[in-house]
Amino acid sequence: MESLDKNLKNIFKKDINVPEQLTKTIQKTISQKEKNKKKNIYYTIRNVAVAMAVIAIIGMATPSIYAKIKWNIEYKEFENRPVEYGMASIKKAIENGYEKNIDMEYIYHDNIGIKLNSMMITDDFFSMDVDFSFPKETVINTETFNYGYAIYDENKNVYGVCEGGNFDLKEMTKGKGYWKKLYKEENIKYDKKEKFPNAIVKFPGVATVTTSKEGNVITTLSMSTPEKFPQSKKLYIRIFNVGYTMNQYNEENPSLSVSEQFDLTNAEWKLEIEVPEDFYKRESVELKMAQNVEGFELEKLTVTQTGTNIIFKMNGFIDLVMSGKDIDKDEFEKKMDEALYITNEEGKRYSYTKNENGTYKNGTYKAKFDLNKNDLDQKLYLNFKMNDKQYKIELLK
Repeated sequence: MESLDKNLKNIFKKDINVPEQLTKTIQKTISQKEKNKKKNIYYTIRNVAVAMAVIAIIGMATPSIYAKIKWNIEYKEFENRPVEYGMASIKKAIENGYEKNIDMEYIYHDNIGIKLNSMMITDDFFSMDVDFSFPKETVINTETFNYGYAIYDENKNVYGVCEGGNFDLKEMTKGKGYWKKLYKEENIKYDKKEKFPNAIVKFPGVATVTTSKEGNVITTLSMSTPEKFPQSKKLYIRIFNVGYTMNQYNEENPSLSVSEQFDLTNAEWKLEIEVPEDFYKRESVELKMAQNVEGFELEKLTVTQTGTNIIFKMNGFIDLVMSGKDIDKDEFEKKMDEALYITNEEGKRYSYTKNENGTYKNGTYKAKFDLNKNDLDQKLYLNFKMNDKQYKIELLK
């Protein structure tokens, strides 16, 4: 366990993209163990899987593990899986906005239908609503409903791959995963030693159930990147591992808590979408600071149709982020809101979105704000607090 703690601490010395939530989780794991080494706490056990994943990213798992795994054994579970194909076209904008409706019918297998309802792509954001139709007698826990998905374009650019709720993270550290099946099928280059896919978004989240009723579940899958999604003309969406998880929590001994995945079908759906012109011909706007401030480095500020991404380095900011493990949540969010925000000439304030921020690379931090291209008709100012001094710097094109 001491070795694990050492490895976890070393993560913060690496130039890897670590989401804010994951950073805090790891820090809490270390802190909790140092406070009480003798207790068998659920907190530490629960985060071992996360630790293993991050350790794998920085290449600490032995390559010999992969070498011992043969293709015909490793991917036996994917063989002879029934596959359903479907085509979709963009219908119209939703309420004259940037998001588009998708025109398609349900594609069925095992009496389960899947179709895509809407989609949105910007340089930094991808979102899609996936609609599931089930027989009315099907038992589904909508709170834990989940599925795996893969998204890639005509040029083999992989947006992201999510293995689904029934995939054991420990298996991924052994080099397994649906993503390698996908990469082999589509002839996408990858390093055989890698445990995680070489995708634009390395860790896309599970889809969220937005609405549900008898016989129907609608979910939203989304992902964001501080880099840039390609200007794809065609997208391929794979849906697989459709099911739900049942959890049993043991209050007396949390370490004995168990969960079980229930698959609703072993089928896989492969859907193809023609991307509309205003998606792949999109243009973002780069802004810069009117003047430089010592101790603050703005690496990139990009305004898109759906938000603004900032990659920056500021003296003391990472220390502020890491202090979140020791203070009240509301107090922490207030300090973060005061540390960095954007205003326009009328005083309207744009705060960073809470779930799309985190450490980036080379000591920088990335943050996303709810300001988009429609807000560029007024002067904008970057506000930040550094060394107890408040700054307000105009942003220029």
